[in-house]
Amino acid sequence: MQDEEFWERQKQIYKHAYVSIGIFIINVIIFIVSQNFAEWMYSDGTMVTEKILGEGEFYRIFTAMFLHADIDHICNNMAILILAGAIVENYTGHMYYAILYLLSGFFGNILSMAYEINNDLSWVSIGASGAIMGIVGFLVAWIIANRRTFLKHIGTVVRIVFLLVFVVEACFFQQGANTPAHLGGFLTGFVLGVINIVILSNNKIMEGLA
Repeated sequence: MQDEEFWERQKQIYKHAYVSIGIFIINVIIFIVSQNFAEWMYSDGTMVTEKILGEGEFYRIFTAMFLHADIDHICNNMAILILAGAIVENYTGHMYYAILYLLSGFFGNILSMAYEINNDLSWVSIGASGAIMGIVGFLVAWIIANRRTFLKHIGTVVRIVFLLVFVVEACFFQQGANTPAHLGGFLTGFVLGVINIVILSNNKIMEGLA
């Protein structure tokens, strides 16, 4: 009976992850269209600091979050989005989660631009990884805030370790990974996690992890 209740709760998490599912669908549609019918999306939507600051094309900070280079790139990002994003969305609520996702991607790209300027670099950057790392940053904030309870459940610890290993490999060790954007997204998610968990006193159980 308890096992049935557990799996029913897990099903509900993913069934009602409306924002995560919506973001997933948007990314997949844009990937298919950009790869097959509208290659102009890459030239007009990628993160190019010179065009953003020099020509005022600030929209690129957001549009780049929905473009991906190849099938491996989008599969890695969308896998983390569905596996971890739905859990965080269930915990925070849809609106807070949407803000978390977009702000993490935004500030991730801002830090990437700052790094480029400071090091006299010129990058062309795309991908949802900054926003995805915001989800991870939130999870880390929750783990730290709930470390005493969290560490008592070995199954939860193992799941988190495997998730973090996958995330670190996908976001930091892939060829061409934009580490500053990933770091910026992570820090944004962590800060928003502290705000939600500590300041707003969200003491709910993290269904799907605990």
